[in-house]
Amino acid sequence: MTSSESGPKECKVIQEEELTRGKWLYLSNHHWTDHTGKERIWEVVGRTTKGPQDQDCVAVVAIVSRSGHPDAMVLIKQFRPPLKSYTIEMPAGLVDNGETIETAALRELKEETGYSGSITGIGRNVSLDPGMSSATMKIVTVKVNGDDAVNKDVSRVCGVQGEHIEVILVPLNSIQKCLMDFAADGLIIDSRVEAFALGFALTSEKII
Repeated sequence: MTSSESGPKECKVIQEEELTRGKWLYLSNHHWTDHTGKERIWEVVGRTTKGPQDQDCVAVVAIVSRSGHPDAMVLIKQFRPPLKSYTIEMPAGLVDNGETIETAALRELKEETGYSGSITGIGRNVSLDPGMSSATMKIVTVKVNGDDAVNKDVSRVCGVQGEHIEVILVPLNSIQKCLMDFAADGLIIDSRVEAFALGFALTSEKII
C-alpha cells in the first residue's frame, strides 16, 4: 500500500440539499466525505441574500478621535431575538448585490451610528460560525473625526426599518472594564468585540 493510499483523504462537499428557505436564511444538508472517504451529512444555515461576492456581510471597527477626549470605539447595543438578550456589537450589516465592501461599510456605519468616516483598512474574508453557517464577512477599519461638523450632533439612538440601536462610545484605554461592566449587567458581548478588546489589551501589554 502506498503512502497516498494509507494517508488521510481530502475532505470535500459532494452535494448540497436544501431543506427549507425563509426570507433571510435557508437550511440545507451538506453531503460530504471525511478524511477516511466516508460520506457524512452536516446541517448548514446560509443567507438567502448572498450574491456573487465571497462575503455576505461587513463589520466596522470605527475609532472616533476628538479633541480633549481619548480615542473611542463605536459600539452598538441592540436586542437580538435568537439570544433573547441585548448585545454589544460592532456596526455591521449585509453587503447588497452590486455593492462594494467600502460602500457597504460606510453605509452601515452611517445607518447604525450616524457617524461618517474614512476607511483605513479592509480585512481578509473570515468565517462567522464555521460549525453552523456558511456566512462570511470582512472587517473594515474606519477613522472618524469627532471634531468634524458632520459628526458633532449624531443621535444616540439610530437604525433603519424597525431597528432600535443605541450608540455607545467606549474609550480604548478602558475597553476591557467597559465590557466587563456590560457583561455584569447581563448583556452579551459579540465575539468580534471581545477579540478586538483582547488584542488591544495584548498589544498594550495590559495582560499576560
